[in-house]
Amino acid sequence: MIAIADDFRTLASRHPLGTPPNGPEERLVGRNANYRIDTDSGSWFVKKFRFSDAPDSLARCLAYDEVLAAHPDAGLPRSPRCVVADPDLAVLVQEYVDGAESGTMLMVDQRFTPAVAATLGRTVARLHSLELPDLPVRDDRPTPAPAVGLLSGIPLRHVRHLTGGELAAYGLIQADAVLCDALRALASDSAAAAAAATTPIHGDLRADQVLVRGDDVWVVDWEEFGAGDPARDTGSFLGEWLYRAVLDIPTARGGGDALARGGSADAVLRRGREKARALAPISRAFWLAYRAERAVDDDFVRRTGAFAGWHLLDRLLAGAATNAVLPAIHRAAAGVGRSGVLNPAGVHALLGTEQPS
Repeated sequence: MIAIADDFRTLASRHPLGTPPNGPEERLVGRNANYRIDTDSGSWFVKKFRFSDAPDSLARCLAYDEVLAAHPDAGLPRSPRCVVADPDLAVLVQEYVDGAESGTMLMVDQRFTPAVAATLGRTVARLHSLELPDLPVRDDRPTPAPAVGLLSGIPLRHVRHLTGGELAAYGLIQADAVLCDALRALASDSAAAAAAATTPIHGDLRADQVLVRGDDVWVVDWEEFGAGDPARDTGSFLGEWLYRAVLDIPTARGGGDALARGGSADAVLRRGREKARALAPISRAFWLAYRAERAVDDDFVRRTGAFAGWHLLDRLLAGAATNAVLPAIHRAAAGVGRSGVLNPAGVHALLGTEQPS
């Protein structure tokens, strides 16, 4: 058990955070240990990093916080202010956004609006357009899963830590030479694009990194912030909606009846297209708002579509981490992701983000 209360009291003795209560903290979702702690000075979001790169992650969060402070009128993605970052304790304290809901919750509840997506598209484009010196370098930051280095095989020391679902997912990907070659080529193209222009990116733009309260939108979790390929951000966000469309295939979400068990392959494909069309207003709003703020070339459009496909493989492996076997819906996501990596234009056609005429 991580003694977050002890860490917070240590920080409160050094910084004006107020006096914490003696009662239990409110645990929040996230891959790190996230908490809400209320004191007599206010409410704080407290994150305890679990991994060895905590000092680097903290530095990236602080770097974006400094960018926001230095460019208050640039229209950048809003983010809760960083109050304390302690690399020794691996703890970050930020202002808590009371009453906000996560983008994932809004997505699941079908309340994620085109207006929110447009705000994200506009502000992310402004971030990508900002010329900044001394950005954190992201050369050592991973691509979406699967990491390119694992496409040929997984070291034995890692295999014993994988679930049956993860082993099945890696086997599915590694057996597909065409897909593996395409992933390597995309990673190479992305690295070249990142080297050609110093562009600030979020680096992990997903629905659960978004907070919404009324008309206000925040983007959180800036641990991957730095110089990189902006198509990583646009691709991962569009990929979220492509993945949602796949997850919705067997359900009645978005209209219509639930898909009958044992449906034909054609019925599943038809259903997937219907679900993607139902979500298209959101992905289209993001894309149009982005393009209204920032000029892009055909290669950026291609990489965005391909990274949207790669995002489904990333989600495949994330889901496989908690499964002993690979569920059928995850296999379907892998197939759609493969198609996206190999045919980025098809992603744009499916999501309604085709090149404007």
